[in-house]
Amino acid sequence: MNEQLKAHVHTIFAPYKNVKTAKELEEELLQNLLEKYNDHKQNGLNNQEAYRLTIDSIGEVSELVESINLQYTELEQAVQMDYSRQRLLDCDFRSVSVHDGKFDSSDLKGSDFSHSNLTNSTFKSSNLHNCIFEDVNLTGTLFKSANLKAATFKNCIYDRTHFKTCNLAGLIFDGETFNQTIFEGSALNKASFRNTTLLNVQFRTSDLKKISFDGATMDKLTYNFLKGSKVDLSNVTII
Repeated sequence: MNEQLKAHVHTIFAPYKNVKTAKELEEELLQNLLEKYNDHKQNGLNNQEAYRLTIDSIGEVSELVESINLQYTELEQAVQMDYSRQRLLDCDFRSVSVHDGKFDSSDLKGSDFSHSNLTNSTFKSSNLHNCIFEDVNLTGTLFKSANLKAATFKNCIYDRTHFKTCNLAGLIFDGETFNQTIFEGSALNKASFRNTTLLNVQFRTSDLKKISFDGATMDKLTYNFLKGSKVDLSNVTII
């Protein structure tokens, strides 16, 4: 019966699986319900009667979860996130919202930023080796002198993202869309931009000879810049 009660509580919280603190609330509610269930059993009720009374004691969960999440969001937005000069190996930054965050001079090797909003954040002289950036909003984000070796980028927003003097060698950007993105003085040896969309993208003082743009779609401005850099553009579409 304990497993049945656990499954019931998990079903209640299923719509809020992406809400911060929901997991903690679920665990706390389950513990309280288990105590109530055991009390009913000790008072002589059978399994079904004890279970029914326990379930009936559950109040409106949705209002509580949404209220707490709203308070958490407001607090999160009010605090300026500064993770500079810290050692944060393999950290879980998934689904965080860190506008104007600072990750400067920090060791973030192996950290996961999936589904996060890092708008206008800075990563200056940061170690981002093997980090994961999947479904991340990188609007206005600055990566300067950052080590991005073996990092993963997938389904990100790169509007006005700036990669300056970074190690991007061998990275896979296939299928991504870049809008006003700047790659400046960065190592791009053997990086792949296959099937990407590039709109007003700048590659300033970067070595582009061994980059693949096979199947890419780009505007005339980006195309003309790359053509002057002697890049193979034999299989790109100009828009």
